[in-house]
Amino acid sequence: MSTAKELSRIGFSQVTSAFAMMGFTSTCWGAIVPWLSRENEVPISTAGVLYGVYLFHTLVGTIAVQLLSKRFPLHAFVRIGIVLTLLGFLGIFFTDSDIFIWVFAALGGFGYGGTGISFLLLITRCANASHFRMNVVSAATGVGALMGPLMISLLGSVNIPWIVLTSVIGALLTSWVFPDAKWKFSPQPKKSPTPRRKLPLVMVILGVIFYSGLENSIGAWIPTVAVNSGMTLERGTLFSSIFYLLFTAGRFLGVWLSTRVKPETIVLTMIALTTIPLVATSLSADLNIALTALIIAGLFLGPIFPNSSSWVARRTPDFPGGTTLLMLAVMGGGFLFPPAIGYFIEGTLTNAFAALLLPLLFISIAFFLLGGRLWRETSRSVTTPN
Repeated sequence: MSTAKELSRIGFSQVTSAFAMMGFTSTCWGAIVPWLSRENEVPISTAGVLYGVYLFHTLVGTIAVQLLSKRFPLHAFVRIGIVLTLLGFLGIFFTDSDIFIWVFAALGGFGYGGTGISFLLLITRCANASHFRMNVVSAATGVGALMGPLMISLLGSVNIPWIVLTSVIGALLTSWVFPDAKWKFSPQPKKSPTPRRKLPLVMVILGVIFYSGLENSIGAWIPTVAVNSGMTLERGTLFSSIFYLLFTAGRFLGVWLSTRVKPETIVLTMIALTTIPLVATSLSADLNIALTALIIAGLFLGPIFPNSSSWVARRTPDFPGGTTLLMLAVMGGGFLFPPAIGYFIEGTLTNAFAALLLPLLFISIAFFLLGGRLWRETSRSVTTPN
């Protein structure tokens, strides 16, 4: 029997603020990577690999919390995760050792991943979980995602360490007065789902992996692509902040749509509409037009993750691991694709960058469509009498 409890209004507010912090720090990496390259005098691809180490360990942290979430209360993972995230960024920004900077990147990523899955489990698997609440939380994440690069653009790249650390410290203080999350999951009765029932979830998870790779690649590399075109890092980061402004607008659009449309319909529509700005970017030779088209993609990408979360949670009510798989897919896509693309964008302009992203988009669309179709067929086979 599940021990999931309700998430109070105060707890929901604090989860929302913590998600805003996570959005803030994640989008700062778009400026952190070229900043590290400049400060440490290393190629952009090397700084990108450091980012990949951070992202890989978000996967490790996510898996660790899933394995331990039935033994320990979630608030322990929330607090410890944010502390580790803070220590990781301190080491990344201030260590003088080439070896220890990689260790701190791993530590910070582990903490970030553990914190993220803890909050996602709270919001999607509590007794009063709702499609609307998931979209509100994700809209707050979008606000944080917007504020990260915007603050760097306004205050200057020289202040990147202090901008990021202030955000994490604020989340840490909030976590110590968190009233909820003192419950853990009890073991569910073991079932033997057929491969047919597993397959739709696998297809949607694969769709999320490629969607995440697309979203994270755009956010991470807009400043670098702009610098390749002769802009300053601050101006490139401003373009990144506009991308996340539209991304946040997409999240708020998702809040409105969540009261009117099924989550799977939102996901399938928005991922298909993303094709328009990406194709326009790849066909444009004008830098300003290409960048403008590229950042418009944020409007359509914004609603996809929260509605994917609601979609998976509704289809797997007795399987909290479905949410963890979704989080792993988000982290995995962010780990696999942005660092890999980093090896191909030395000197690359915006239209060529968009061309690199189009295969990720098309594969994601295919998996989402297939997963949705299989789930519909599975539902019909369950409800139709023999």
